[in-house]
Amino acid sequence: MKLKLITILCLSFPVQAEQIVIASDIWCPYICTDNSGYLVELTQQAFLTVGVTAKFETIPFKRALRLAQRNRIHAVLAVTSESIKRCKLQTSNIVLGQNTNDFYVHTSNNWQYSTLADLEEKAVASILGYDYGDELNQYLEQSPITFHASGESPLNTNLNLLKKDRVDVLLGNRYVIEHTAQIFGYSKDIKFAGSEGHYTPLYVGFSHKDLEKNYQNKFAEGIENIKQSGQYQAILEKYHIKPW
Repeated sequence: MKLKLITILCLSFPVQAEQIVIASDIWCPYICTDNSGYLVELTQQAFLTVGVTAKFETIPFKRALRLAQRNRIHAVLAVTSESIKRCKLQTSNIVLGQNTNDFYVHTSNNWQYSTLADLEEKAVASILGYDYGDELNQYLEQSPITFHASGESPLNTNLNLLKKDRVDVLLGNRYVIEHTAQIFGYSKDIKFAGSEGHYTPLYVGFSHKDLEKNYQNKFAEGIENIKQSGQYQAILEKYHIKPW
């Protein structure tokens, strides 16, 4: 009777699945609200295939990196190799997208980007903690009129500033800017003004939290699993993302 009762209790209270915490800020269509976005879905589905539940939290990107450095969370999405090195994170070396440095201005402005010198005396809106490459990073740090947005929706803040002519140039990823502008009603207020032309690979950056569980290796295994099952391609198609 005692054995039977123990068996019933075990069946009634199943063992909780292993869970990790991954964070980043909103960067749709890469990372969107309500556990959506192609990077979020790829990561969560990959981990599910190896028995791990990935809980995604929306927090400012710079804070996410800081928490990963301190081993308070397990990983950060959409991280460049430079940020991984600087923050001493780990990676499975699986590229999950590419980033570009693109420039936008108010529709009334005819300015076009060609070289870094074109940004002189321009108030550029960027996002705190983002990696724009060595040249642009240095320029943004030295410019006294650069604005660094932060918070959970920094791009929305920058779009509003550009609409109101409080900044001259908006720096960011073209697909993310246009997607966000369409959602929040800024599409008629901004226009594309050129690109730096370089493509930067994006990764998942893993902290040293629970290092012995080798989450970066499990992630690599999970990505291969969803590629073989067809889930990987289906998620890319859902968000209209072309393979890189």
